[in-house]
Amino acid sequence: MEQTKNNSFWTDMGKPIVVLVAICIVVSALLGLVHGVTAPVIAENNRITAENNRKLALPTGASFEELPFDGSDSSVTGVFRGTDDTGALAGYVVTASNKGYGGDVVVTVGFDETGKIVNVLADVGTETTGVGSKVGELSTLAKFVGISGSANDVTLISGATYTSNAVRSGVNDALAAVAAVK
Repeated sequence: MEQTKNNSFWTDMGKPIVVLVAICIVVSALLGLVHGVTAPVIAENNRITAENNRKLALPTGASFEELPFDGSDSSVTGVFRGTDDTGALAGYVVTASNKGYGGDVVVTVGFDETGKIVNVLADVGTETTGVGSKVGELSTLAKFVGISGSANDVTLISGATYTSNAVRSGVNDALAAVAAVK
């Protein structure tokens, strides 16, 4: 004779739902806890990286002060005045972010006190290796050094159109931002 199982809604549906909800609550709480612990560390690391990039973009700058800038109509995310060890103006640093092929391309441009480009850094880590990543090489970015007007005539890497355009647009927006705050 076969035994019949006494299945009910609780054992078939209710219990698994309660267990899954409990697991979701515990995992969500743990994720919130991990986020609370790591968020300040990540923010500090980002601040240090940005400060180091400003110092690389403007080597004569010892300290940097953020300037007010309404970049709502451009890709500019920050404009900084750099001062040397004596407190004299060393130049400016502008950060801009544009969409490349694989994600955002962050460009940091250093300017001397007259508004000429002294250095350009581009974070192309999300771009295609071997093509788009070549746009971020210092030898490529050196083509911008000395420019104070427009970077539209600068040819970067053939075949890396999105990345090249993102960097060129960032540099042009940086040039416009420095002209606006000078």
